[in-house]
Amino acid sequence: MTITTTVPGRLLLVGPVEALHRTSALLSTRHWLITTLNEPREALSLLRNDSNFHLVLLAPDCSLQTYTELCRAIKFDRRTSFLSVMFITGPEHAQRTEDFLDAGADDCIPVTASDREIDLRMQRAIRIKQAADSLEDAEALITSLARAIEGKDKYTCGHVDRVGDYCVEIGRRFGLGPADLAALRKGGVVHDIGKIGIPDHILNKPGKLTDEEMDIMRRHPVIGYDILKPLRTFRAVLPIVRWHHERPNGSGYPDGLAGDELPVLPRITAVADVFDALSTDRPYRKAFPLPQCRTIMIEAVDRGDLDGDLAGILFDIIETGLGADLTAPAA
Repeated sequence: MTITTTVPGRLLLVGPVEALHRTSALLSTRHWLITTLNEPREALSLLRNDSNFHLVLLAPDCSLQTYTELCRAIKFDRRTSFLSVMFITGPEHAQRTEDFLDAGADDCIPVTASDREIDLRMQRAIRIKQAADSLEDAEALITSLARAIEGKDKYTCGHVDRVGDYCVEIGRRFGLGPADLAALRKGGVVHDIGKIGIPDHILNKPGKLTDEEMDIMRRHPVIGYDILKPLRTFRAVLPIVRWHHERPNGSGYPDGLAGDELPVLPRITAVADVFDALSTDRPYRKAFPLPQCRTIMIEAVDRGDLDGDLAGILFDIIETGLGADLTAPAA
């Protein structure tokens, strides 16, 4: 769809009054719906509570750090990360463009740019936002599907969200960056999406699976991988989905990876997945008490089935009290 200058969009302008005057005058003639804020600290709260903005324009004064922190907060908050954020820069900001871009800004527009240039850049930002919205809709559909699959089994209700929580906290304490933590969150939710291809009578069987049934069950990582492979926004989680049942000693499936072949994100997911399976009721047994969960996982570490360092981090999470929140039954 072509965006014309007569199509309104919702725009948040943040900065001192004098810095916003020229930009507001230009955009108001193009039928933008403009909200202005003079206090950057109010912007993030507004954006989190109102998802209908198309674009954020930052017009910083001398307090540059406040604006770069705001941009970074918008871009690294999963509730607002798809918003386009642009800086309006003056001559005094000539040496700071790299800082703005490093904070996640999508563009920097010189205040000396022509009305036409500013207008075209704004239209481009809207197109980016529309594309991002489409990606966000696709992600929402996939995650809803993952939760719907989980909902077929009352025993695993809440499993994917708990695994996501454990994964993120393990990754944070392990020292991973924002991109990896985002992949762990998303991967925790969709890691079992391939179970859509597994018959219900196998998923919910109250007793031990036969060898033939186990072979069918073991297909779900590849099924999930094939579902998500065409989607670019899930590219970072593909190793988690395909390899969360791989083991450091090479005994896992579907590819029999071992040692350094097995990346850290699926290793983390495996630790979180195993713990949640042990500590919750399943069709074939009741949940194990936490001390027994620990004993079983230590034995798995000794066999090489789980990464010992990552399992140790999980034990620390449980013992420091965060685990009490994470293991609480879903509402």
